Amino acid sequence: MAGTTTTNGGSITSEAVPLVATNGGAAIVKYGTDDDISTPATTTTITSHVASISMWGSMAIAVNSLTGPAMLDLPATFQRSGLIPTTCTLICVCVLSALCSLHMADTISKVPGNLNFSKEVEFSESFRVFWGHRWFVVTEIIFFCCVSCLNISSIVDTAQVVDTFVGHLVPGGSIALQFANDGLHLERWDPSLCSHQHIQRGECIAFETTTGGLLITLGYLVTAAIFFPMALMDLKENSAFQIVGFMVLLGATFQFAIEFTLSGLDWNNLSLWGTSWDTLFGVVLFNFSLLIAIPSWLYERHPAVDVPTVIHGSSILSTILYMVVGIMGALAIPKVSDNMLESMMSGMYGMSMQIGASLFAFMIVGLGSPLFSVLTRMNLTGSGLATQRVGNMLAVYFPWGISWLFYQGNLVTKLLSWGGVIFTSAVAFLLPLVLALHTVLEFDQEGSIHVYGMNGWIVSRRAQIIALIALLSLAVISVGIAVAGEFYIGG
Repeated sequence: MAGTTTTNGGSITSEAVPLVATNGGAAIVKYGTDDDISTPATTTTITSHVASISMWGSMAIAVNSLTGPAMLDLPATFQRSGLIPTTCTLICVCVLSALCSLHMADTISKVPGNLNFSKEVEFSESFRVFWGHRWFVVTEIIFFCCVSCLNISSIVDTAQVVDTFVGHLVPGGSIALQFANDGLHLERWDPSLCSHQHIQRGECIAFETTTGGLLITLGYLVTAAIFFPMALMDLKENSAFQIVGFMVLLGATFQFAIEFTLSGLDWNNLSLWGTSWDTLFGVVLFNFSLLIAIPSWLYERHPAVDVPTVIHGSSILSTILYMVVGIMGALAIPKVSDNMLESMMSGMYGMSMQIGASLFAFMIVGLGSPLFSVLTRMNLTGSGLATQRVGNMLAVYFPWGISWLFYQGNLVTKLLSWGGVIFTSAVAFLLPLVLALHTVLEFDQEGSIHVYGMNGWIVSRRAQIIALIALLSLAVISVGIAVAGEFYIGG
């Protein structure tokens, strides 16, 4: 028999509510219903959960979720779309992303008994609580597809970073094992064979033009050896590595700013309004994916860590980092390439820039992969949909097992890109606002997060509904513009 909580015409399903009784240092969890405690239930003994991710760890996870290799795409975006449009877009998307994350956190806090986030309520589980099993299944699929696309792309990108670095460092370049129709072959990629024009345009990419069979490269093996074990850790264990990545991000940004300044800043390289804006929203919007990490982080953060402070602080800091690198890179480099990272790693901007860019790419892109695996597994296991073993199979072994198949070919890259665009827009912007609006319309529960500040003027139910409709409309328009721009470029 299922228990139900009803408020303001809506009902919150309480099927399989965990009934907890302590037994020494452990918790005996009986999965039954809260309205029939006498009903026989499955019993599992677990260790008491301790939320311990600090403010430093929280900021690291949040900033690393917001920033990445796309930061080095921004100089070309600033030159193409102009100083004012690009800056305004960054600020607007920053605000939109932060509000979506705050609304998601507030919605999760509305789950009965979860005002202080003591329950593990993952992204999809919040939809089951407030909207039923069908939405739970749909959002599980969307979340899995979203993070898997990001994870596979991260693995492939990191492997290419390692191969590129080895190729420029070792005479003869990087190596790979090729599976061809006539057997196994050893292939090499030597960047010295690339022309100066290809390097300048960022088109000298490891093994991109190698044909004749599938490849397992040295870069892939090194990447797997370092980051695969991290993917099997939990979020608390991963937070230490995320702090290291966060420090590398800050250090690399500082180095890039100094290098750009020393090379000379020329305002003739950057116009105020630009000449092309079709990819502007696409470049900016789909890099603000903070919300993907929010549900899992809420459960693991130390209770003293303030949720709005982390969300606002990480969003503002990430936007500043984007603007510093984007504007200064655009001013320093005439006609900068869209793939500036590859150009920087080639050494054409100097040895120090090559080392800094390589370390930046390896740490920032590479540490994204285990984080994505952890978040996917927590969304699968936190709701009871999968065991830890099955969760690892889907979130860790699956992406690592197929990523090497995607190392070559533009078609696969486009499929992953489009998957990221479609699913990330749903998970990071659209679905959280739809759920938040639904809970305000159908339920009377108050959450513990002040989305618009402690003394915000959006307090009444009517004001919240109007604000959410406005935010949802803005999100739909932004995503629509970004997708249209992708279609335009693809056509």
